[in-house]
Amino acid sequence: MDVLLRKCPNLQELGISIFSDEWYSADICTSGPNLKSLTQLQLLDICFRGSNIIISELHLPSNLKELALEVPHLLSVGSLIAGLPCLEYRELMDWRRESGEWCLGDITFDKLKFLKLVELNISRWDASEASFPQLVTLVIKRCYQLEEIPLSFADIPTLEQIKLIACYNKSLKASAVKIKEEIKDIQGSDHLNLIIEIH
Repeated sequence: MDVLLRKCPNLQELGISIFSDEWYSADICTSGPNLKSLTQLQLLDICFRGSNIIISELHLPSNLKELALEVPHLLSVGSLIAGLPCLEYRELMDWRRESGEWCLGDITFDKLKFLKLVELNISRWDASEASFPQLVTLVIKRCYQLEEIPLSFADIPTLEQIKLIACYNKSLKASAVKIKEEIKDIQGSDHLNLIIEIH
């Protein structure tokens, strides 16, 4: 991988898939490739399948604008991703589907405009409007355990669309409707596009 990266320093788009079998493989990759040298990289799609891969050791270029992650232990990389100052598009999928709470605390994504959560098995999500100050679109797909979207999303002035796909939790849908109503009350206009798809 390192040889390939040295030969292609001007890559703008890159997809990486790493698969390991914890039961049968003795030599398992424990850290991702160092991509910081790819200063022209704009779009990165990473799929790691293997529980011994240490996601927190990813080395990502600071100029990334679009990032899609399908990795284990996904909720532990919030601060790593937040360190990408140019990131505008983010798609997250945790194939292990570990349950728990996603608490962002003081972590912020200052330029993020698009956030997509896929098959995250979280039940609670703690975030404030300061976590995503420029967010335009929120997509939640097959997050069956998620109880609600934080009501603070109603205070994000740039938010234009919330889309729920195959999310059957009634309280999650109700929270999206509540956010739409809150935005109408706060801003005086019904501009939030709420889309709910069954499949």
